[in-house]
Amino acid sequence: MLKQRLIEVHAYDEAIWTLKILSRTTDKLQDEIARLVEKGKGKFRHAPIVLEIENKHFQANELSVLIEILAQNQAVVIGIRSPIQELIDFARFAGLAIFDKPVVVSKKEPSKIPEVVHQNQEQKLPKIVVGRITASEQVLSKDGDLVLLGEVEAGADAIAHGSITTYSTMRGSVFAGINGDQEATIFIHSFDAQLVSIAGVYKQFDTVPNKLQAHSVRVSLKNGKLKFKTV
Repeated sequence: MLKQRLIEVHAYDEAIWTLKILSRTTDKLQDEIARLVEKGKGKFRHAPIVLEIENKHFQANELSVLIEILAQNQAVVIGIRSPIQELIDFARFAGLAIFDKPVVVSKKEPSKIPEVVHQNQEQKLPKIVVGRITASEQVLSKDGDLVLLGEVEAGADAIAHGSITTYSTMRGSVFAGINGDQEATIFIHSFDAQLVSIAGVYKQFDTVPNKLQAHSVRVSLKNGKLKFKTV
């Protein structure tokens, strides 16, 4: 008898927008971003966005403000691309993905194309799920990170071999590092989880403490114990 498959893993070519920030501060970006979203006629609403920042004067607190501005315009930042270590450290702390500089292939150097293709095949991008995860549903990211853009209802499970980032309210259960990866982390934009687990170490919540509820929370595993930090 053939064994029935219970899950399937698919790789889709989802559109991920890159927003290149040319300003050194966020002072004038709010109106500019609002105009961009409006001009896009809904194209950027709820869309995953990577921020590309190369200005060395752009600071981590400005990045935090920029992410909030985009959230107010219903755009979702999933990661950054930057040579600035301060921004990279903040992004990792906030549970964002770190993207490498895109590879540009010159038409005059066709001999380099096989090498570029090989590099791209090795790079494991996070699985991105758009939309609400309803009760009793399970979402799995095999051998990688998981990014959830919609709300996760109570009774739903988010599962990943790597880290998990949720950009809306999490009311279900979160299982990161299920293959034993103790470096995996969990970031939840609005915390109301029933259970969180990293590498098999878990914490169940009958009632979420006020200091965590509805806050942005980063969860990590240190010395065999889960550490919760509001962001």
